[in-house]
Parts: sequence; structure tokens; C-alpha cells
Amino acid sequence: MASSLSSSSSSLSSSSSPSTSEDTPALMSQHLNCCICLDVLKNPVTTICGHTFCMTCLDHHKQYNDMACPLCKQDLQGRPKVNVVLKAILHKLEEAKHPRTDEFPGAPGEVACDICVGKRRLKAVKSCLVCLVSYCSLHVEQHRSTPRLKGHHLVAPVEDLDQRACLTHGRPLELYSCEEGKCICALCVQKGRQVVPVEMESNRRQADLLSIKCNLEKMIKEKEDKVKEIEFSVDQCQEKIDRERGEIENVFEGLMAAVEEAQKEALQPLEDRRRRLKMEAEELTNELKREISEFRKVITEFDRITDAEDHVHFLQSYPSMPDTKKDTDWINITVNTDLSLGSLQKHLLAMKSKLDAELEKLSSLEIKRMHRFSADIILDPDTANAQLVLSDDGKEVRDGGIKQDFPDNDERYDLFGCVLGQNQLTSGRAYWEVDVWEKTGWDLGVAAEDANRKGKISLKPSQGYWAIVHCNENLYCALEDPPVRLPIPEKVQKVGVFVDYEEGLVSFYNVEARSHIYTFTDCNFKETLRPYFSPHFCQNGRNSSPLVICHVLQKD
Repeated sequence: MASSLSSSSSSLSSSSSPSTSEDTPALMSQHLNCCICLDVLKNPVTTICGHTFCMTCLDHHKQYNDMACPLCKQDLQGRPKVNVVLKAILHKLEEAKHPRTDEFPGAPGEVACDICVGKRRLKAVKSCLVCLVSYCSLHVEQHRSTPRLKGHHLVAPVEDLDQRACLTHGRPLELYSCEEGKCICALCVQKGRQVVPVEMESNRRQADLLSIKCNLEKMIKEKEDKVKEIEFSVDQCQEKIDRERGEIENVFEGLMAAVEEAQKEALQPLEDRRRRLKMEAEELTNELKREISEFRKVITEFDRITDAEDHVHFLQSYPSMPDTKKDTDWINITVNTDLSLGSLQKHLLAMKSKLDAELEKLSSLEIKRMHRFSADIILDPDTANAQLVLSDDGKEVRDGGIKQDFPDNDERYDLFGCVLGQNQLTSGRAYWEVDVWEKTGWDLGVAAEDANRKGKISLKPSQGYWAIVHCNENLYCALEDPPVRLPIPEKVQKVGVFVDYEEGLVSFYNVEARSHIYTFTDCNFKETLRPYFSPHFCQNGRNSSPLVICHVLQKD
């Protein structure tokens, strides 16, 4: 009994259960056939009465029959449109009936196994460069376990293995032709052609690439170091710029403060004069107005009594006449409107003194900046006048008093007591300092390489000399054409000489006073320049001390 119930239950369950998913497309397709062609609907159209046909079948029916539905004979109005929803469902059912067995569901860049068949192919883990086939983890073991395939070279999965095969013979590209510079198969080898295994050529080129890589890494390291060096230099320069900017701003703030103070002091006397003038004018005008008021009262009284006809009353009322002789002589009284010019000149001189003091601070900044261009100047004995004596280190020159037995070569000064430095200036900037404290006369500057050195020479820029001179105890001149007298109030102890070749500048500075002496501008140098010195000859035992080239420390 139980067995029977179980069997019946099983049978009932089996007969009442829905069809499996595999039978669903077949069952649905039975209800999606065209009743005209009896085939699956193609481009299905639905009529107004709700029936569906192939578009082609319905058009053909209307050509040979009346305009009525083939099933219910209801009149058709116009041409029905395609049922896009039903069309999409039919397309999906068609794809389900014919699945693609070669589709690989892997991620982009992955390679499918060439041995796998069926609905799902596995991802390849190795490719054989001899078989030109990619294998999944299952099939690669079969490849490895086959004795005749054990010598094949397996690599990581390769997408396009056809590129590893000879297009002519279909064989693997196992050799490399050195003449043609390409990979070939064993059947492509011709007699006399130099070939090597692709592994050997690959290893050689990998070694070349490794060498190139090492060189590139070395170059990268050098360039990175250079970048760090440049960035460090820029940072340092930025700090210097900020520092110097602050110093210059301080100087100009001092200049503006000095100007404002001088303006205030110069205007103050004018304001004081304005107030005094106003007070004086007010006192005089008030006195005049008072007297005018009194005179008007007298005139009014005169008018009153003169109008009376009673002569007795007039005489009795006759007032005493005001004594106008005692009145102030206002005609000769004036307001002093003269302005004092002496005080203005005094304030202008005081302002100039303050401005000069502030401007000297800028010169001090310039001198500090020029130290970074300091040059080690050495005197050239071949250019020195025969009467001059040079120190062994070439840093000092003085008048020896007697002419020495030196060859009169073309480079040597023969009349003037001059000497040049060995240093040749053709570009950039240079700075040096010369001690002149114990001298009563000297020349300093630069000279062109081809400037005249024989006989009486003319020291001016047009003749290739840019120099200043000190003579007659307190006379300083820039040797322009004509010479320019320099207002230097005190004796100079040390002179700084700065040359900027590209900018065409030759500047001179009073180093101890931290002040600017003179600058030759717009020089337009085209020739080689050399430092120029003249200690001047002695006069009655005076001016015998040497010119001394000082050591200048380079400062960043």
C-alpha cells in the first residue's frame, strides 16, 4: 500500500511538474510560429485584431487575398508595424538554441586554451613556441607528460602565436638571420647565410639592453643629482635675493624717510611764516577797522549838528576836532611777505647729506656682491716699464728709481711707468682690489690688449684705456675724453675695480668707505682686456711705496 502511494505520488509529481529550463525554448517556439508559413516568426507584426504574422507573409497574403486577417477575417487597416518586443524575444531564443562553443569568457589580455572545446574554454597558463598552441592548466600537464614534447619551450601565454610561425612554411621561427635581421624557420636557411638560434640572439640583445639600461640609469642618476644641485643653487640664490631685497628695501625706506623728513623740515618754516603772517595781518586789520569805526562815528556826529538851523545851538554843540596829525601813518605800513631762502638751502644740504649716506649703503651692497667675482690678478713682468720693480709673487709694483736691463720687447711700456696683469678678460665679470694708502699718485683700470704701450700714450677709452688717476695729493680724475674730476673728500685707502665685459662696464669703488667712485658705461668691448696699473714715478723721494694687489675672499 505504501509502495503504491509512493509510486502514485512520484508519478503525480512527475506529471505535474513544469518543464526544465532546457525544454523552455522548444516549448516557447511552438507558440511563436507564423500560421501562414508555419515557421518561427520573422520580423513579427501584430494586427489590430491581436494576431501576429511574419511581415513578409502578411504582405504576400494581402496581395492575393482581401484586406482581412487570415485567422479571424477582420478587416486590416493600413500596414501593421513590427512588434519590437516580440522581435527581441525571438532573437534571444535563437541565440539560446545555437550557443557559441568557441567563446572565451576570460578577462581582457587573457589567452584561451586552444585544446578546450565545448561551451566554456579555460584560461591558458602556458604557450608552446614549438607546437604554437596555448594550454590550460589541465592540458599543459598532458603536454609535459608526453615524452616527445618534453623538449619544447613553454612560455607565458601568448595571444597571437601565428606571429611566431613562418608565413612561408608554417614552421616555428627558431633561427635568427644576421644578414636579414629577422627570425626565420629551419626551412628558410640558405647556404652561406649566417644564422643563430633565436635564444642566443635574444640573450645577446637582452645583454645589450641591460648595458643600455645601466647607462640610462647612470645618466638618470647624474641628471637627478644635477636637478638637486640646480634646485639647491636656486634655493640658495632665492635666499640671497630675499636677503639683498630686504637690504635694498631698507636703504630705500631710509631714503624715503630722509626725503620725507627733509620735506617736513623744509616746509615747517613756511608754515611758521604763514601763521606769523596771518597774526600780523589780523592785528593790523583789526586796528584799522577800529579806527575806521571811530572816524565813522565822528562823521555821523558832524552830519547831525550841521543839519540844525539854530546857529547858537550849533556852536554850543560844536565838538572838539579829532587830532588826525597823531594818527598812525598807515600808508607806509606793510606786511612783510618776504620768504627766507637761507633756511631752505640749509635743509636741502642736510637732506643731501642724509641721502648720500643712504646711497653709500647701496654701494656697500654692490661691493659685497662683487666679491663672488674676485679674480687672482698677477702682474706680467714682460709688460712692465724697465724702471718698475715687481715682487716675486707678482702682487706688488713700485718705482725702482733706475732703469733695469730688460729687453725692449713689443709688450713693454717704454716711457710711462705702467704694467699690465697677466689675466686676460674676454667675457664675464672680474673684481680685484688694490691698496693705494701710502701712495700720492697712481693709475688703475683696464687696458685693451692692442692698446699702444710705446712713447707718449693717451689714457682714454678711445685709445683702449679705462682708468682713474690720483695725483697732486688730493686730485682724483676719471680719464674720460675730456677727464672728469671726481669729488672724493678723503684720501682713498683701497680701490676696488669691477669689470662686466658683456654689459660694457668698468666701475671703481672706495672699499674702506664702501662707496662708489666712478663707472665707465657703454664701453662695447670687442677686444681682450687686461688689468692696468701705474704706481707713478717717485718725485723727490715721495711716492716710493708700492701698489699692492690685495687678496679678496670669494663670498656667496
